[in-house]
This record gives sequence, C-alpha cells and structure tokens, in this order.
Amino acid sequence: MFRPFIVVAGILLSSPLLSAFDPASQDDSQALLRHFYLPSKTVGPPLLQGSFFDPHEGETLTLMGGADVFRMQDAGYFEAMLQSVFADRSLQVRNIGWSSDTVYRQQRPMFFFTEKGDTREGSVPDRREKIQPGVFLLFFGKMESLEGEEALPAFEETYRELLSGLRKFSQRIVVVSPISFPAKGPATEMAGQRNEVLKKYAEASRRAAEDSGAVFFDLEDFESSHFESNGMYLSESGHLELATRLVHSLGIGPEWNDEVLAKVLEKNRLWDQYYRPTNWAFLYGDRQHVPSSRDHVDNNKRWFEEELKKIPGLIAKKETEIWKLAEGVAR
Repeated sequence: MFRPFIVVAGILLSSPLLSAFDPASQDDSQALLRHFYLPSKTVGPPLLQGSFFDPHEGETLTLMGGADVFRMQDAGYFEAMLQSVFADRSLQVRNIGWSSDTVYRQQRPMFFFTEKGDTREGSVPDRREKIQPGVFLLFFGKMESLEGEEALPAFEETYRELLSGLRKFSQRIVVVSPISFPAKGPATEMAGQRNEVLKKYAEASRRAAEDSGAVFFDLEDFESSHFESNGMYLSESGHLELATRLVHSLGIGPEWNDEVLAKVLEKNRLWDQYYRPTNWAFLYGDRQHVPSSRDHVDNNKRWFEEELKKIPGLIAKKETEIWKLAEGVAR
C-alpha cells in the first residue's frame, strides 16, 4: 500500500502522520455557516427594502465575499461611516471576506471553525470565539459571472441555498449586487461583454434575495477611475465610493472623520490577526503535536493559542475607543 513520504538530507522517510487528514475531504461548500453562534431564536426582524436602517443595540454586521470585501478592511470607510452615524449603538463589524470565496465554496484551512479537529494526541479543535449573528451583507457574483451565462442557473440555485442556510441564524440579510468590470487594465476590451453577463448575475442575485426575504442593493456601475491600474481591484477612491453607495442604500449619510477611520483600521488589523492567523497548522491545524507548537519549557502549554486569546479583549478595547470618538462626529 502506498504511504506518503518526505525527503530529509537525501534520505527517503515514510510518514504515516502525513496521511492523518485529507484537506480535500473538508466540506467548505457552505463554510460561512460555521462562523456563527446558533441563536436559540433566529435574529429578526427582517430588513425592509427601501427602509431606513435601524440597527439593534450592540448588533454585529458581518461582511462576506471575495477579494473586494477582503480589501474593505484596509480601507475602513464603510465601518467608519456606520460607527459615526450610529455612535450610540455600540455596533461591531466583522469582515470575513476571503480572496477566493464564491457562493460555491468558501475554502478555509483545515479544521477552521469545525466541530472536530485533528485527531492526533495533544491536538484540539478550533476554540476561537465565533461571531454573533446580526446583519449579514453578502457580496457575490462577479467572479462567478466569468463562467458565463450557462452557469447562471447553478449560481442562482447555490446562492439561494447559502441564503437559506444563513436565515437559520438571522433574517437580517442584505445581498449586494456584484461590482462592475472596468474598461481598464489587460482585459479592457472584454469589459463590455463581461458586464452584459454580469447584469444577468445581478438579476439572479436580486431574485434570490427577494425570494429569501433579503434586501437587495444595486450598486450600479463604477467608473474606471475607481479601479487600480490592473483593472481588478477597487482603488482607494473606489472603496470610498463603495462605502458611500452602501450607506446611501441603508438610508443614511456618509458621515465620518479621520480619527474614527484610524481607530477602525487599528481594530481591523487586530481582527485580521484573530480571524486569519498565521501559522494556522500549529494553532488549530495538523501541526499541533510538534514541539515547535508548544512552550519550550512546559510542553503542555500552547504558547500560540495563549497569545491569540488576548486579541478579543484588544478588539473590544479598540471598539470602545471607536464609539467614544464617533460620538463627537454624531453631535
């Protein structure tokens, strides 16, 4: 029988430990659902299309999507505007965007928010705090549209399934239309054709949202000047424009200042360290059993996990600072 092997200094070593878990066997088709605490009662009431956004006290807004959402954390404008308008609500914003995420699959490292972890001695499952369900904002459809019109039925069906899964946690869901392709960069000549297909994916997103009781935000086309030179990602001005359109869709104004924005970015860096930690294999993955995953004096002490446990407290402290600064903007 074949056994995986490794080569050390030219010596071939068989290693049964390498076959402890096959990453391909982890089902990440709806990995986003693993991120949230399951409430005793689904969070409500649903948001209403065209109504003024009125968040609950202490509510968490979670952003989901691919690269554009992932990069929103480095801009910070959307949260800075929300916190400034709702300074008295103690809102929490959590960005769980991942560059490769689509409605079909949200691939994560092994044992990422799974109930069971690595089975080897000394290993533990993911013990990070999950997210409280509140308002979900979903940004999908752009990358999926590159598969063409023939994949449209599968996209809509899968989006509906994802929304159905999320509704078990909260009825307060916003589906955001995919951001347009710019006539800029290497694919300039393809932008027109791609946007024609993208409009159909946007309509499919709208149908899925409406049938699921979710709100739909149509962002409409972005000017090419709002994209970086490669034509792939929103620029700084593009993220400011995105945030402005989002808050307008929520029925509020784009109020913020640089002090609030700076604190939001500090909080986002901490959240990024907590949600997307480096050296995952040694933290909760398949390398927890090795000596370098443990304290050099006390082998029973998991130094990496102990460091990670400090971050939620630091995030809470930053959010308190954000809320205090935002009060000055709201006055």
